[in-house]
Amino acid sequence: MSDLSTIDLFAGLDDEVLAAAVDGLRAVRIAAGGELDVAATGALCCVVGDGRLALAVIAPEERERTIGMLEQGDLLVRPLEPWAASAPQVRCFAIEDSTVHLVDRARMEAWMTDPALAANMVRLLSAQIAERELAVAIALEPRVERRLLLKLRQLAERWGRVTPDGIRLDLRLTHQELANMVGAVRESVTIALGRLAESGEIEVRNRTLIIRPPDQDPGGDGPGGR
Repeated sequence: MSDLSTIDLFAGLDDEVLAAAVDGLRAVRIAAGGELDVAATGALCCVVGDGRLALAVIAPEERERTIGMLEQGDLLVRPLEPWAASAPQVRCFAIEDSTVHLVDRARMEAWMTDPALAANMVRLLSAQIAERELAVAIALEPRVERRLLLKLRQLAERWGRVTPDGIRLDLRLTHQELANMVGAVRESVTIALGRLAESGEIEVRNRTLIIRPPDQDPGGDGPGGR
């Protein structure tokens, strides 16, 4: 079982409360590329124990669109039945080998009786909602190049490491995976990455990216600078 004691959801809990919160949680292991149907598990939500997963929307007659990524400590909530029965559908799949822990209704109700745990859950879900709202705002940008730059900055904000050259992003995403995130074809993303590199917005080092923060933009007239 993953060590859940270190994640933000259980921060500030004493040992007794923590043990009661996680004891007996059923774990599901998902190999890289495998899918998780939360509704089929019967769980109300899942806690990501380790690894990394992605959420993608599949709309009729449209390409798949990645709307979010989840890592250790994130919550994955089961879709409401009306949503689950309609299109577009949401697909959850593992980017790398991952473990999720299933939380049923009885467990959730028990969690909500502890003020510290309930507050942690509200804070965590609020952060995830804010991240999805930003993803929606990025999706409304008309130019692929601009959408890609904003998406890279969003990813760097959470998963990047600050270096003297900028924020280093080591997610090692393929051009196709980036295309799925910004609603574009792979060829357009490849071209956009090249232009962003030429303008100095990013630096490409194999599959590692260095993203310049907005206050380091080379100028307002470059691609993505307006």
